[in-house]
Amino acid sequence: MNEILFSHEKQGGVDRAHYLMSNFRETLNYCGLVNLGFRGPKFTWCRGKATSLIQERLDRMLGNREWMDLFPNSRVHHLNLRGSDHRPLLVELLRADEFSFFGKSWKRGRFHFEEAWVDEAGCSNIIKKHWNNRSVDSLDGVASKLRLCASDLEKWNLDSFRSLKLQVRKMKTAFDRIDKQLSSHNWKEHQRLEKALSALRYKEERYWKQRSKDTWLKCGDRNSKFFH
Repeated sequence: MNEILFSHEKQGGVDRAHYLMSNFRETLNYCGLVNLGFRGPKFTWCRGKATSLIQERLDRMLGNREWMDLFPNSRVHHLNLRGSDHRPLLVELLRADEFSFFGKSWKRGRFHFEEAWVDEAGCSNIIKKHWNNRSVDSLDGVASKLRLCASDLEKWNLDSFRSLKLQVRKMKTAFDRIDKQLSSHNWKEHQRLEKALSALRYKEERYWKQRSKDTWLKCGDRNSKFFH
Protein backbone atom coordinates (compact mmCIF):
# COMPACT_ATOMS: atom_id res chain seq x y z
CA MET A 1 0.00 0.00 0.00
CA ASN A 2 1.73 3.18 -1.17
CA GLU A 3 0.04 5.56 1.21
CA ILE A 4 0.74 7.26 4.51
CA LEU A 5 -1.62 7.84 7.43
CA PHE A 6 -0.41 11.25 8.61
CA SER A 7 1.64 14.11 7.18
CA HIS A 8 4.51 13.49 9.63
CA GLU A 9 5.10 10.13 7.93
CA LYS A 10 6.64 11.94 4.96
CA GLN A 11 9.79 14.04 4.73
CA GLY A 12 10.77 15.93 1.59
CA GLY A 13 8.98 16.36 -1.74
CA VAL A 14 5.43 17.57 -2.26
CA ASP A 15 3.01 17.37 0.67
CA ARG A 16 0.53 14.51 0.51
CA ALA A 17 -3.09 15.50 -0.07
CA HIS A 18 -5.02 15.35 3.20
CA TYR A 19 -8.04 13.63 1.64
CA LEU A 20 -5.85 10.69 0.54
CA MET A 21 -4.55 10.16 4.07
CA SER A 22 -8.03 10.57 5.49
CA ASN A 23 -9.42 7.98 3.06
CA PHE A 24 -6.68 5.56 4.07
CA ARG A 25 -7.46 5.98 7.78
CA GLU A 26 -11.16 5.52 7.18
CA THR A 27 -10.47 2.33 5.19
CA LEU A 28 -8.43 0.85 8.02
CA ASN A 29 -11.10 1.74 10.57
CA TYR A 30 -13.81 0.23 8.35
CA CYS A 31 -11.80 -3.01 8.03
CA GLY A 32 -11.13 -3.10 11.77
CA LEU A 33 -7.35 -2.96 11.31
CA VAL A 34 -4.96 -1.53 13.89
CA ASN A 35 -1.53 -0.10 13.16
CA LEU A 36 1.00 -2.21 15.13
CA GLY A 37 3.59 0.54 15.50
CA PHE A 38 7.30 -0.07 14.95
CA ARG A 39 10.83 0.00 16.33
CA GLY A 40 13.73 1.40 14.38
CA PRO A 41 13.98 4.14 11.73
CA LYS A 42 10.78 6.08 11.18
CA PHE A 43 10.67 5.92 7.38
CA THR A 44 10.53 2.68 5.38
CA TRP A 45 11.00 4.03 1.84
CA CYS A 46 13.35 6.59 0.33
CA ARG A 47 14.31 7.91 -3.08
CA GLY A 48 16.33 10.75 -4.51
CA LYS A 49 19.71 12.30 -3.80
CA ALA A 50 21.27 13.68 -0.63
CA THR A 51 20.16 17.19 -1.61
CA SER A 52 16.59 16.18 -2.46
CA LEU A 53 15.86 13.03 -0.51
CA ILE A 54 12.23 11.95 -0.10
CA GLN A 55 11.39 9.55 2.74
CA GLU A 56 8.02 8.06 3.64
CA ARG A 57 6.55 5.38 5.87
CA LEU A 58 4.86 3.37 3.14
CA ASP A 59 5.26 -0.04 4.77
CA ARG A 60 3.44 -1.03 7.93
CA MET A 61 2.02 -4.04 9.73
CA LEU A 62 -1.68 -4.15 10.59
CA GLY A 63 -3.78 -6.51 12.66
CA ASN A 64 -7.43 -6.97 13.52
CA ARG A 65 -8.82 -7.29 17.05
CA GLU A 66 -8.65 -11.10 17.03
CA TRP A 67 -4.98 -11.05 16.01
CA MET A 68 -4.18 -8.41 18.65
CA ASP A 69 -5.83 -10.55 21.34
CA LEU A 70 -3.73 -13.53 20.28
CA PHE A 71 -0.40 -11.64 19.99
CA PRO A 72 -0.83 -8.43 22.03
CA ASN A 73 2.87 -8.03 22.86
CA SER A 74 4.24 -8.46 19.35
CA ARG A 75 6.74 -6.03 17.90
CA VAL A 76 7.44 -4.74 14.42
CA HIS A 77 11.06 -3.93 13.56
CA HIS A 78 12.14 -1.71 10.66
CA LEU A 79 15.35 -3.34 9.44
CA ASN A 80 18.33 -1.90 7.55
CA LEU A 81 17.85 -0.41 4.10
CA ARG A 82 19.86 -2.67 1.78
CA GLY A 83 19.49 -3.51 -1.91
CA SER A 84 16.05 -1.89 -2.15
CA ASP A 85 14.37 1.46 -1.64
CA HIS A 86 12.06 -0.23 0.91
CA ARG A 87 13.10 -1.43 4.35
CA PRO A 88 12.17 -5.02 5.21
CA LEU A 89 9.81 -5.39 8.17
CA LEU A 90 10.27 -8.09 10.79
CA VAL A 91 7.35 -9.10 13.01
CA GLU A 92 8.22 -10.61 16.39
CA LEU A 93 5.24 -12.70 17.45
CA LEU A 94 4.68 -12.69 21.21
CA ARG A 95 1.67 -14.11 23.00
CA ALA A 96 -0.09 -12.40 25.88
CA ASP A 97 2.08 -14.16 28.47
CA GLU A 98 5.43 -13.44 26.79
CA PHE A 99 7.81 -10.55 26.34
CA SER A 100 11.05 -10.22 24.40
CA PHE A 101 14.44 -9.49 25.93
CA PHE A 102 17.76 -9.72 24.08
CA GLY A 103 16.12 -11.63 21.24
CA LYS A 104 14.54 -14.27 23.48
CA SER A 105 10.92 -14.79 24.49
CA TRP A 106 10.15 -14.91 28.20
CA LYS A 107 7.01 -15.62 30.17
CA ARG A 108 5.62 -12.52 31.79
CA GLY A 109 3.23 -11.61 34.52
CA ARG A 110 0.82 -8.73 34.67
CA PHE A 111 2.43 -5.35 33.97
CA HIS A 112 3.08 -3.22 37.05
CA PHE A 113 4.23 0.38 36.96
CA GLU A 114 7.06 0.67 39.47
CA GLU A 115 7.09 3.39 42.11
CA ALA A 116 10.88 3.63 41.73
CA TRP A 117 10.51 4.67 38.08
CA VAL A 118 8.83 7.99 38.86
CA ASP A 119 12.05 9.89 39.55
CA GLU A 120 14.00 8.39 36.65
CA ALA A 121 14.49 10.38 33.44
CA GLY A 122 14.59 7.15 31.43
CA CYS A 123 11.01 6.33 32.36
CA SER A 124 9.76 9.77 31.39
CA ASN A 125 11.64 9.63 28.07
CA ILE A 126 10.10 6.27 27.12
CA ILE A 127 6.58 7.46 27.88
CA LYS A 128 7.09 10.69 25.92
CA LYS A 129 8.58 8.79 22.98
CA HIS A 130 5.60 6.45 22.66
CA TRP A 131 2.96 9.06 23.35
CA ASN A 132 4.33 11.71 20.99
CA ASN A 133 5.72 9.70 18.08
CA ARG A 134 2.40 9.35 16.24
CA SER A 135 -1.22 10.38 16.45
CA VAL A 136 -4.03 7.96 17.14
CA ASP A 137 -7.70 8.32 16.40
CA SER A 138 -9.15 5.16 17.94
CA LEU A 139 -9.20 3.25 21.21
CA ASP A 140 -7.33 0.40 19.54
CA GLY A 141 -4.55 2.83 18.68
CA VAL A 142 -4.34 3.97 22.30
CA ALA A 143 -4.24 0.35 23.48
CA SER A 144 -1.44 -0.41 21.03
CA LYS A 145 0.59 2.54 22.34
CA LEU A 146 0.11 1.41 25.92
CA ARG A 147 1.25 -2.13 25.11
CA LEU A 148 4.40 -0.96 23.32
CA CYS A 149 5.17 1.53 26.09
CA ALA A 150 4.76 -1.12 28.81
CA SER A 151 7.04 -3.52 26.94
CA ASP A 152 9.78 -0.88 26.59
CA LEU A 153 9.46 0.09 30.25
CA GLU A 154 9.95 -3.52 31.35
CA LYS A 155 13.08 -3.92 29.19
CA TRP A 156 14.45 -0.57 30.40
CA ASN A 157 13.75 -1.63 33.98
CA LEU A 158 15.80 -4.83 33.59
CA ASP A 159 18.70 -2.90 32.08
CA SER A 160 18.50 -0.16 34.71
CA PHE A 161 18.41 -2.54 37.67
CA ARG A 162 21.47 -4.39 36.41
CA SER A 163 23.19 -1.01 36.10
CA LEU A 164 21.99 -0.02 39.58
CA LYS A 165 23.47 -3.14 41.16
CA LEU A 166 26.80 -2.41 39.46
CA GLN A 167 26.71 1.21 40.65
CA VAL A 168 26.01 0.11 44.23
CA ARG A 169 28.87 -2.38 44.14
CA LYS A 170 31.36 0.17 42.78
CA MET A 171 30.22 2.91 45.16
CA LYS A 172 30.41 0.60 48.17
CA THR A 173 33.96 -0.48 47.22
CA ALA A 174 35.04 3.16 46.94
CA PHE A 175 33.34 4.06 50.22
CA ASP A 176 34.86 1.10 52.10
CA ARG A 177 38.32 1.97 50.82
CA ILE A 178 38.17 5.58 52.00
CA ASP A 179 36.37 4.65 55.23
CA LYS A 180 39.33 2.48 56.28
CA GLN A 181 41.71 5.40 55.80
CA LEU A 182 39.50 8.17 57.14
CA SER A 183 41.25 11.45 57.91
CA SER A 184 40.65 15.19 57.78
CA HIS A 185 42.03 15.18 54.24
CA ASN A 186 39.40 12.84 52.83
CA TRP A 187 36.46 13.68 55.11
CA LYS A 188 34.56 15.64 52.44
CA GLU A 189 35.02 12.84 49.93
CA HIS A 190 33.84 10.36 52.58
CA GLN A 191 30.65 12.41 53.09
CA ARG A 192 30.07 12.68 49.35
CA LEU A 193 30.42 8.93 48.85
CA GLU A 194 28.21 8.19 51.86
CA LYS A 195 25.46 10.43 50.47
CA ALA A 196 25.75 8.93 46.99
CA LEU A 197 25.70 5.38 48.34
CA SER A 198 22.62 6.15 50.46
CA ALA A 199 20.82 7.50 47.40
CA LEU A 200 21.61 4.34 45.43
CA ARG A 201 20.53 2.14 48.33
CA TYR A 202 17.24 4.04 48.50
CA LYS A 203 16.64 3.38 44.80
CA GLU A 204 17.42 -0.28 45.36
CA GLU A 205 15.05 -0.44 48.32
CA ARG A 206 12.22 1.14 46.33
CA TYR A 207 12.84 -1.32 43.52
CA TRP A 208 12.41 -4.33 45.81
CA LYS A 209 9.70 -2.82 47.97
CA GLN A 210 7.02 -3.16 45.32
CA ARG A 211 8.09 -6.76 44.65
CA SER A 212 7.98 -7.76 48.30
CA LYS A 213 4.99 -9.17 50.15
CA ASP A 214 3.35 -7.01 52.77
CA THR A 215 4.29 -9.55 55.43
CA TRP A 216 7.96 -9.15 54.65
CA LEU A 217 7.74 -5.36 54.74
CA LYS A 218 6.01 -5.45 58.14
CA CYS A 219 7.93 -8.32 59.75
CA GLY A 220 11.20 -8.59 57.85
CA ASP A 221 13.33 -6.99 60.59
CA ARG A 222 11.46 -8.48 63.53
CA ASN A 223 12.15 -11.66 65.46
CA SER A 224 8.59 -12.87 65.00
CA LYS A 225 6.72 -16.04 64.08
CA PHE A 226 7.15 -15.01 60.44
CA PHE A 227 10.58 -16.72 60.62
CA HIS A 228 9.64 -19.62 62.95
